[in-house]
Amino acid sequence: MATLAQTRHRFLKPLALVVGALVLTASLLIGGWLLWIALRPPPAGFAPTTGQAAGVPGQPIGVVQYTIDAGSRKDWVYFDFSSGAAVSTSQGSPDWDIAFRRTDILTNGGETNPNGLGGAIDLGKTPLEEATITEDGYLVDATNDERGLENPALHNWYNYNWTSHIVTSKGHTYAVRTATGEVVLLTFASYYCDDGSSGCVTFQYAHPSGP
Repeated sequence: MATLAQTRHRFLKPLALVVGALVLTASLLIGGWLLWIALRPPPAGFAPTTGQAAGVPGQPIGVVQYTIDAGSRKDWVYFDFSSGAAVSTSQGSPDWDIAFRRTDILTNGGETNPNGLGGAIDLGKTPLEEATITEDGYLVDATNDERGLENPALHNWYNYNWTSHIVTSKGHTYAVRTATGEVVLLTFASYYCDDGSSGCVTFQYAHPSGP
């Protein structure tokens, strides 16, 4: 029995040392990561726009930018391309074109509002000023079993870094069909407010002159 106990002790002691070393290493890594998260500079962002969308320095004439405060996890905020501003309205109304709630996006059509003509197409990484619109292929809003109501073309507009927890735009351009069937070209610039907090969606868009 003594021999068995001694053997077990000789086996458990180095195992405990290995486990302890692994726990210590993991603690140091996690602690360093949390410290890096706390001390890293806030991501670049913009203050919510007051008034209408405005031109962007360095961008071609006709490209305008707007930052909408979509930080609520519950309420949607609505934007109307014809007026170039956020509007206070309801989901079933015809007077909005695109809606935001955090990273989620709706258009005024499909299951969101069967009376609207809204929809969207992902045009890939074509620059906004070089993109052209198409007649067909627009995806309308539908209910996803996991994510709920969404526009599937706009769902993946961003990348999420699981290490830094930062959301960045994929840099894609989208053709977005409005509630009345017109089309605008749109791309996303940022997901952050000027103070570094999240939920301020900044997007640039243009009304194309033709198909």
